[in-house]
Amino acid sequence: MPQHAASRQRDGSLPTTRPGRALLLALLLALSLSAQARQDMLRGVSAHAASEAAGAQLRPPSQDAAPAVPVPDTAAATAPLPAAGDARAAAAMATAPRERGVLFKVVPPMPALLPAQAEGGGPAPATPPVSPPASYLLGTIHFGTPEEQGIDYVQLGQLIESSATFINEVDIDSAWAPDYDGYRWLPEDTPLDAMIGAAVMAQAQALLPGIRAQDLRRMKPWAVLALLEARGEHGGDATMDARLQRTAAAAGKRLLHLETLEQQLQALDCVPANEHARVLDERLRKSWVLRIESAEAMAFYRSRVLDAWLSSIDRMDGLDDAAKAIEQRARTCLLEDRNARWIGPLETAFQDGSSFVAVGAIHLVGPQGLLARLRSDGYRIEALPF
Repeated sequence: MPQHAASRQRDGSLPTTRPGRALLLALLLALSLSAQARQDMLRGVSAHAASEAAGAQLRPPSQDAAPAVPVPDTAAATAPLPAAGDARAAAAMATAPRERGVLFKVVPPMPALLPAQAEGGGPAPATPPVSPPASYLLGTIHFGTPEEQGIDYVQLGQLIESSATFINEVDIDSAWAPDYDGYRWLPEDTPLDAMIGAAVMAQAQALLPGIRAQDLRRMKPWAVLALLEARGEHGGDATMDARLQRTAAAAGKRLLHLETLEQQLQALDCVPANEHARVLDERLRKSWVLRIESAEAMAFYRSRVLDAWLSSIDRMDGLDDAAKAIEQRARTCLLEDRNARWIGPLETAFQDGSSFVAVGAIHLVGPQGLLARLRSDGYRIEALPF
């Protein structure tokens, strides 16, 4: 897995010192501008400087001592960013308190009586129904170090130890079957450079130096985009998802997974490669947008402001309308459709006993996110300081 160089950044720039007030103001002002104006303003900002500036802007004064923030049962938690051009609204948004959290306590509703019991036609239960125990729901990020993420694995290990079941997206130890190759590899006679051109392909190789050229030519656009969004980091036991499953397995916990590896690959590969290539082409032609968005993602995660991260994703900066429509189809497969499949098994697990659930953080927020779905079904959700 590629790591940060000690003396030089991924984009080739030398490390910067702590960003000054001017850079902080530039990043804040950019939120209120149109997408094109925002891109023009940030074009010369390195990913390293953007990450520090965004983190300084969003980080609470004392993150470790931040009090628990109750999650409101309203749409305010998923309110979109202000409309482009509304500078005063953007400034108000930046200074207003946000719901902060990546770790949530989930309390199921009281079990319902059977219809006959509710209508007085059946025997009353011998003992009053008991509320199921609380569970925990963690939003993960699929790249970065524990220091960047602000993650305390000791605390998470204690919560996993106190739970009966560990649940995540997919088993990290799933065996790779030859039939799965078609989800990630292009046909040999249709390499990636034939779709996006030699010049753009060279840009992809420059941004992903850890990937062999022959592999990059065979990778489907979704796989290249996933690597770019994660700063080129991929796989291995160092990822948050792997660390957590290893911790649960070592503690002897029951392991459940919300989907199979093939189901996950199907969701990732739901848009035909020849269409998704348009998104990849535009992303690579404006590769500095990807670097900024990766830096913003880490800053939003570390600051525990997931709704703002989702709003940043929804803007799809750097894409034209046709590419946005393609990307929206991919997003529906990756987020909304999977959330709809996951919510039933999750609620069953929560009703059966205490569980620790770890899924991608963006699955939690938004009108179709897991938190909203749980609340609508009567679950009480509380953001925990972490």
